[in-house]
Amino acid sequence: MRGQAALRLRGLTPLRIAARRAEARGRATWEQRPEKRERALATMDAIVGGTARAGDLEMLARRHVIETETYETAFWRPWRDPAIDAISSARLRAALARDRGVLLSTCHLGPYFLTMALIASLGRTPYAVVAPWFFEQPGEDEWARRLDRWWEGISRRGERVVSSVGSFPVLRALLEQGEIVYLFFDMPGSRETRFLGKPVMLATGSARLAIEADAQILPIRARREGHRVWADVAEPLDPRDFADAEELHDALAAVHERWILETPESLEDPRRPGSWEEAATARGWARPQPPPAAS
Repeated sequence: MRGQAALRLRGLTPLRIAARRAEARGRATWEQRPEKRERALATMDAIVGGTARAGDLEMLARRHVIETETYETAFWRPWRDPAIDAISSARLRAALARDRGVLLSTCHLGPYFLTMALIASLGRTPYAVVAPWFFEQPGEDEWARRLDRWWEGISRRGERVVSSVGSFPVLRALLEQGEIVYLFFDMPGSRETRFLGKPVMLATGSARLAIEADAQILPIRARREGHRVWADVAEPLDPRDFADAEELHDALAAVHERWILETPESLEDPRRPGSWEEAATARGWARPQPPPAAS
């Protein structure tokens, strides 16, 4: 109840003003917090190293600090539906109208937690794939409050969640039944992919699921412009048009790479816990090593 009351109070501040305040905090953090500045520089070096954006490192790192502040502000306010242009809306509606499953492919880019509202607004129920930590027993710390915020947001949208552990056969069955699955593309895996100008070890579940379930892949992203968030939908990737999952995977990587390089500052740190961690550098993102087993 306290969390819902806090959301309502935050929602009283106009979004335009809240966004401007967040941007100001981000600029101040860049100037006054050297540890945040160094972290942002390392993050952006890992993302744009080896790409045409590498020369913009310091500018992008500063923007990354600002984007982090605006992300947090949006996360802790009431979640509003993102705006969507006519082309993206038509692509989304056309894909959902077909008698086939749809795999929504996204990255941790911008306020991505808002994009699922589009599916609920069209009267459909999406299934989002989440990590096991999503089901942890809540406590009283900041992490527990963050989990509560996630659950509150998805419950309002009627969204369903599937644990990523052992999820492949479940997701394949859902797609075969014509359901909608929401899956992150930028996750560590066993397939070395040329991505963001460097070798990146990526999971291939999206492409394999689409091939086996004969489901369309619909790339989607969140993009911030001032106080407004837009959802962009790319042209669908039909597995029938590709020779195999490898070819489909590379085509999907190219879509997400193009989007990320447009606004690399809005991508979450690939070196965060649960992602590539310290194995993500400007030279490549290696698959992180599992922690040693307890003796």
